[in-house]
Amino acid sequence: MKTNDKNRAVIAESIARAWKDESFKNDLVNNPKATLEAAGASIDAGHDVVVVENTDTVVHAVLPLQSEQAQHSDQIDAGLEELRNLSDGVEVRVHRDTASKSHVALPQAPAAAQQLSDADLEQVAGGKGSHNAATQGTVVQTGASVTTTLVETEIEVGTAVAVVVVPCFIS
Repeated sequence: MKTNDKNRAVIAESIARAWKDESFKNDLVNNPKATLEAAGASIDAGHDVVVVENTDTVVHAVLPLQSEQAQHSDQIDAGLEELRNLSDGVEVRVHRDTASKSHVALPQAPAAAQQLSDADLEQVAGGKGSHNAATQGTVVQTGASVTTTLVETEIEVGTAVAVVVVPCFIS
């Protein structure tokens, strides 16, 4: 599911929208497959999607399919290094995507995310176009938990910088 450029853009846009719209966030967390499909993602029948939400005390790390891990070993190693720098009070939960299930980690919203305009959300999400650089990356992140990515799109949100590039290894 996450290897498709359009799906990555839809996931990124959905995360940015969830930061601003609590009702949408609840739909995304409680019925992720239907919510992402309604937003334009193409998800195979029988493929399950689980959204896990980061909090102040819990960070979710999502690993790619076993067959894809070798090609992403640098990003996984960088993400592991970032996990080592988390404070002792933060629990880390690791998930691995499978051929029939994808996990999406929903980062905590940057403090100023409620003030984002729809145009800002589009910029954060990298747009829906398959040629946008943001659709080629591999991680979702916020200033609260940072991971090395291949490609990033940044937008200043007040004093915070929100970075959204999907799918995620560490978020």
